Amino acid sequence: MRQVCDILDERNILYDWYVLGTAFTKEVFDEIYSWFKENSHVHFLGYKDNIYPYLKQMDYLTLLTDREAWGLVISEALILGVPCITTNFSGVDKQIIDKENGIILEMTNDGENYKKRIDDIIQLKNKLKENVKKGKYDRERIIAEWIQILT
Repeated sequence: MRQVCDILDERNILYDWYVLGTAFTKEVFDEIYSWFKENSHVHFLGYKDNIYPYLKQMDYLTLLTDREAWGLVISEALILGVPCITTNFSGVDKQIIDKENGIILEMTNDGENYKKRIDDIIQLKNKLKENVKKGKYDRERIIAEWIQILT
């Protein structure tokens, strides 16, 4: 996240990054907060009972994690028509098709990789949004798929 913000700042790309949730240890949160407390574009909102009002307003959902059982928030974002930017955790390819309904980042410290992927995000912005809104992520369809997976 830090490298991505640095690249966006270097390129004078306007952004506001909202961090929701509390899935951090205190030590990790303190470290992240110390990096971004001076960045007026990064906003820590903490835990929210209902994230849908926030998701609906996003241009992208970003889920940066090295492990996740299932990115439920990705399904929620897709239902609301929001493309996703996520790291390549196990199973993410069941939800995101790279450059179709989102962008899958390799979790590296390679700034050049992030620069290229930011270029993809900018170039594909309209395509990603159109693909997500085509109805493929209908709530009933996703619920039916969940039931099939769980039974």
